[in-house]
Amino acid sequence: MTVFLQHEYGSFPAVFTLPTFPKDIQTKLDTKQPCHKVSTDRHKIVRILHETMAQYTMYPTNSEYIKVAKALIFRYPFLKDMEGNGYNTWHMSLKRRFKAERTPLVHHEVVRNMKQKFGHHRSPQAPENNQGSITTSVRRSSDIISVFGEDESSIGVHTQVLKRQYLKTQPDSCIVTNAMTKTFQWRRKEVAEGVRADTIANKYPFLKTPAGLCEEMNRIHNIENLQHRFREEFLLILPKVLALARGKSPLEKIYLQAREESLSEDLPAMDFKAGLVLLPIIFKEKVEHHVTLEEPGTPYPTTQLTHTNWKSAFTRRGPSVVKTDGFELFRASYLEEGVIAAFCAYFVFNMAYPPNRKNTLTFVQRCILKISEEGDKPLSTTVIRILNQLY
Repeated sequence: MTVFLQHEYGSFPAVFTLPTFPKDIQTKLDTKQPCHKVSTDRHKIVRILHETMAQYTMYPTNSEYIKVAKALIFRYPFLKDMEGNGYNTWHMSLKRRFKAERTPLVHHEVVRNMKQKFGHHRSPQAPENNQGSITTSVRRSSDIISVFGEDESSIGVHTQVLKRQYLKTQPDSCIVTNAMTKTFQWRRKEVAEGVRADTIANKYPFLKTPAGLCEEMNRIHNIENLQHRFREEFLLILPKVLALARGKSPLEKIYLQAREESLSEDLPAMDFKAGLVLLPIIFKEKVEHHVTLEEPGTPYPTTQLTHTNWKSAFTRRGPSVVKTDGFELFRASYLEEGVIAAFCAYFVFNMAYPPNRKNTLTFVQRCILKISEEGDKPLSTTVIRILNQLY
């Protein structure tokens, strides 16, 4: 590695001129091939851009990173990100490249001085390892919820109606819908005030059903046929999800072995189930934070399968249990139903996504179900990169 001293650098150009890339990359760029979807090609582009920028500085400013990323996208617009400003993933890739290249130079005077000037310390994060050591954070709530026409007495009447209907083998859907609609604003007020999920679910027992959670999501975000929308959108990207997960987890190997032993008519359902299970892997998250065979060690909504091993989970249809905040919320008839309802629980009970699940859940929210909330942050670089490869 060549070490440049501070006085050897020139001024960063006002207009950045893209360098000539290696012949194989330049040919692909000239023929408008999607190099950003091929990791080796992308790394070569970032490397050449880094080497060109490093002739001027090892500490580019944010505006200089943006200048280079914009120049790349302007010259080759087919390299744009699917979401956001179009160049965010290139911006972040360049920043990471410079950081990695500076690491071995930690004892160099220039790098040491810059670290002392701009260094920062990260505060340790508590691991999410058991229910007693972590509490769930809440989603953003910017509006004061007003309740008109109801009081504690009338709400009590409605909840008693719901509880009686819940005990019936065949509840009257009209009565249930009417009572859930009349208590909706009051219920949202209770959730916003921090009433525990189990208390809310027991008071309004139809929230302890997959259909009830999906209907509540419809009241919150006006999404009809949520399960149908999820299935249709997920089927469009399923082949690419499975392709991106290839070779990245022992679970994927178990799935492929089970697939080889299965009948052809069983493969579509098996592939769909595998896609749901393996989805977190492509976002660099752990499967067990979303779907698990073991008892969940977290207060966040988690789908627990009732199968004894992953092979039977892939090959056989069976019930799943969704647990949240330390209690069993409901039993779903099959995996897909459990996964969708567990996702809905974050909104219904006003839980913010924990960091170790955020990429997958944000992707489901914003890209599959097309749900946007006021104050949503831009998609992370990780999500945008995967989005570029899926669509």
